[in-house]
Formats: sequence, C-alpha cells, structure tokens
Amino acid sequence: MMKLFQNIFLTLLFIVVCSSCEDWNTPENIKIQDMENNSGLHEKTPEYWEKIRAYKRSDHQLAFGWFGYWDGGTAAFTRGSLASAPDSVDIFSVFGKYYFNLTKRQIEDLRYVQEVKGSKVVFTFMMQNVGLGFEQSPEGVIKYAHALCDSVEKYDYDGIDLDYEPNFGGDGYFSDKEQVALFVKELGKKLGPKSGTDKLLILDGEVTFILPEIVPYFNLAISQAYGASSNESLQRKISGIFELGWKAEQFLVCEEFQKFGSNGGVPFTLPDGSKVPSLIGMAMWQPIEGRKGGCGAFHMELDYNNYPDYKYMRQAIQIMNPAVK
Repeated sequence: MMKLFQNIFLTLLFIVVCSSCEDWNTPENIKIQDMENNSGLHEKTPEYWEKIRAYKRSDHQLAFGWFGYWDGGTAAFTRGSLASAPDSVDIFSVFGKYYFNLTKRQIEDLRYVQEVKGSKVVFTFMMQNVGLGFEQSPEGVIKYAHALCDSVEKYDYDGIDLDYEPNFGGDGYFSDKEQVALFVKELGKKLGPKSGTDKLLILDGEVTFILPEIVPYFNLAISQAYGASSNESLQRKISGIFELGWKAEQFLVCEEFQKFGSNGGVPFTLPDGSKVPSLIGMAMWQPIEGRKGGCGAFHMELDYNNYPDYKYMRQAIQIMNPAVK
C-alpha cells in the first residue's frame, strides 16, 4: 500500500512539474481592451462578440490604422486580411489600389470585421486627385464628390478618410481652401456629422489648412505624427486646431510602421526620462486640452510580423483602454 501511495505521489509531482515547465516556456498573452479571453476561455462565443461590438459603441479612445496590401488574405486571418488585426481595432482605412474593384475574398473580409467585430472600414482618398477624370471646376468638384460617395455605397464602406497635404506636393488647384470647402460640403450631404447618417468623414494630414466653417463636417482629425519623440512634440501637432473648432476627443495621432514597425516606432522619452516605442508614447499621451481621440499606425498590418502578432497595437489599445479586471 505504501508503495502505491508513493507511486501516486510521484505521478502527481511529475504532472505538476511538467505543468510548471510549460508555464515557464509559454509567452504570456498581452491583455488588451478587446476583452479577448477575459473569461479565461479561448473560445470566442456569440456573447464575446456582442461585448466587442458594445465596446466599439462605447465612449473610449479609438484604435486606428491605415491598412495597406489588403487582399483579404490568401487564407483566413493572414497578414493581408483585416480579420487578422486585434478585435479591438475601431477603424481601418484601406488605401492604394486596394479599395476599389474588390474581390470576393476582400468583400468577405470587409463584412466579417464590420458585422462580427463591429469595426468601421473606410478608404483613404488623396485630395490632390480631385478633378482627375473631370474638369477642374466647381462642377467637376461636385461630380467627384458624388463619384466617391457612389464607391462608399457600392461596397458599403463606413466612410472616407481624406488625405490632405497641399503643402507637401499636392495639386495647386486643390490647395484652394474654397474649393476644398465646396468638396467637403458636398461629401457632407452623405457622409459625416452633417449627413444624418452613421457614415464617417475623416481628415488626415494638414488638418489646420482648411476654413473653420468645414470643421463641423468631419468626425475625426488625424495627425501623421511620424517619428514623434516626446509629449512636447505631440502637443505641437495640435497647435492651432482648437482655434479652428476641432475638439481634443476628435484628434488622433499615428506612427509610421512602414519604417518603424519592427520596433513600434522611434524612441519616445516620457516625462520621467524613461523611453518607450513612440506608438506606446502616443497611447500614453494626453493633450493639455483634454482626452485625445486615440492613436494608430500607417501600414498597421506590418505589426502582424512582430511577436506576438500586432504586438504594439495590442499594447497601445490596452494602455488607452485598460481591460476590465
């Protein structure tokens, strides 16, 4: 009998030791606000997804990303798919050749993140391209606005992100603030806060190089704060926005992951002198004027290559919106 007890004891001891070794060698999952596994279960149930969608509807700092190389993924949940990103990403902005002539796989990917995850998907449009294919005239500007709204409707996008950089190589014609205002007001009939719809109208780039009268037509303003290295450098990014009528909670700051994605950005010095990757610094930073709208990255899909996948986006989300314990 004593030998039997000894054998049982040794067997149990072996199991405990093996379990402990497994714990030592298994990387700890980064907790993120999207509440993945907050129940202790890995299975994503209908209740889990409803919580995710409810979270997206709540008042919180937004996780945003410009998503390039979007092909819907060669297989489910690979780098080219929106579905591969953290569940808590609020808004994707697809850009380049990827937002039109969508394939069946892209449409399935788009619908999945919209309907299951509750995320918004917009497309980026370079404002200096207004008028291409139409005459450069007020009538042409209006026609172009209608054509873009048709694209939103065709694929059921959640809106448009206007990239506006007239002082960095943009078309001279569309550096005219009156023409920009005409264009935005026409878009505003179907998109943005003035439209009476839930479609988004976002401005990124030179968000202060516009007439104050069109600020109310936008939901969000996004700063390409690439290479920002301190709170002070981020604070300078919002210089002049409040005089135009923007609010702090509309303002997002984003890092450049095409260059800095493998490190989460550039070294960012916190007020205490310690350093973190700049995307993390952006997540931690708040404007003097109030809570920011959120943060994100250009070519966010390149964070998929880090370990664990989307390492820095997950950390940023958790910092901005800590998971409920």
